[in-house]
Amino acid sequence: MRAALLGLLAAGAAWWLFRRQPNTTTAGEPEAEQEASAQALVWNVWQTFSEPIYETMAPIQPDTAATNTAAFLSMIRTAEGTADSLGYSALFGHRASKPRTFAGWVDHPRIAQQFTTSDGRRLWTSAAGAYQFMAVSKTPTGSTKVNTWDRIAARLGLPDFSPASQDAAAVELIREAGALGDVRAGRFDAAVSKVRGIWASLPGAGYSQPERSLESLRLAYLNNGGTLA
Repeated sequence: MRAALLGLLAAGAAWWLFRRQPNTTTAGEPEAEQEASAQALVWNVWQTFSEPIYETMAPIQPDTAATNTAAFLSMIRTAEGTADSLGYSALFGHRASKPRTFAGWVDHPRIAQQFTTSDGRRLWTSAAGAYQFMAVSKTPTGSTKVNTWDRIAARLGLPDFSPASQDAAAVELIREAGALGDVRAGRFDAAVSKVRGIWASLPGAGYSQPERSLESLRLAYLNNGGTLA
């Protein structure tokens, strides 16, 4: 039933866009832009009606789901130390009291930095942006290996490293971890447990880096308008 519903909705979205194109596109508009619009429309349909929502028996109101998702993203930024106004331009180690930022959102900055873990290891990281995405970046002896940003950006067709693109990529990482349904429904603790391997600052992440307490992050979530199931 779910597959049929998704197929029907996606087909309807594509049909709607096709019918509207003569009135909403300008002469000579690149086909790539039209395709991107179609992809965005189908993506919104998928995000709204994808499997995680059906994990709950009771329906979730769209406004509640959206609010909980936004609050969860704010919680992650709080945990990562990027909740301030410069957070979307943050480099690894950024704090509001001691900013470390890059200029422009055309692409991931791809700046590698070395740091020491709590167990004494010296590692390189390319973490950047509000959600500290990784991308292959040059180091004095080679390059970093983890390439989360390019993988997600290619999948979603993200055009840049802007705040909107960063938010979309973060939601996709949450979805990949099987936690999006929990986030939308307000099952906060379950959602954090599922995504803790993505963000080193979350409790139980296990990356030998400072971790925030679950209680403090739950409070940040609630203060940003999130609700608990």
